[in-house]
Amino acid sequence: MSPEELVSFVNTAQRVGTLSTVDHAGNPNSAIVGSAMMPDPQHVNIALAKNHSLENLRHNSHAVLSIYEPAPVIFNWQGARLYLTVDSIEETGPFKEEMIQRVEQEAGKMAARTIHAAVRFSMVKIRPLLDSIR
Repeated sequence: MSPEELVSFVNTAQRVGTLSTVDHAGNPNSAIVGSAMMPDPQHVNIALAKNHSLENLRHNSHAVLSIYEPAPVIFNWQGARLYLTVDSIEETGPFKEEMIQRVEQEAGKMAARTIHAAVRFSMVKIRPLLDSIR
């Protein structure tokens, strides 16, 4: 998938992914997210509620976003694993408001009311959704 294709894939409305984080003690957490957005091929923005993922990112800035589109056969699934580091966590301001508006447009007012912070990430590495069979 080219960088432009990845941006389009992630920015598709209603796209769901899994955000994996680790807490201060090294315990993993995985959460479904539907708010991921790529403003360009090097960055990802995610709106988060006040939850384990957000708390974990305050202690460990590394995360993996697995973004995918299922198919009847798993080998035909489309997607990627995006390795990320936090640039900023914003609980107030225009970036958070922009993310809340986007969530409201795509998921409704109830979902938008849960947003506590908008998180900006930089892309560290991209891996395919499925590793090659050897």
